[in-house]
Amino acid sequence: MPEKVCPIVVRLNSGQPEVLAFAHPSAGKQFVKGTIESDEDPDEAAIRELWEESGIRIVKPLFYIGVHQTGTTRQCWHFFQHVSSGLPETWYHHTANDFGHTFAFFWHPLREPLDQSWHSIFHEAFAFFAPRCSLD
Repeated sequence: MPEKVCPIVVRLNSGQPEVLAFAHPSAGKQFVKGTIESDEDPDEAAIRELWEESGIRIVKPLFYIGVHQTGTTRQCWHFFQHVSSGLPETWYHHTANDFGHTFAFFWHPLREPLDQSWHSIFHEAFAFFAPRCSLD
């Protein structure tokens, strides 16, 4: 089973930590994630997926949060953190892959639970990464 990456972009807004998320047009609220290609290191895949899904271009280094076996299949997801500033409150990004969806990006408070508009797999991912994110 291919492994996944989940690049977590965090920021401080009025002293409160927030995490980047998006609304998928047919699959609810999500965090950026994607498959590690056969010729990629996990950190390279995280940078590529962030660019493809959000339009955010970053360079190394990313902070490695850890790996978690996620979902009913216990698929390995590698989590990376990137601290950002200067990104807009919201924006839309049209993806070139995955049938060309347009994602609506927003910021979710890092210390607030997810509601039921999120798929259960992202509840599990959030429970893993949220306590491990640091803005220091």
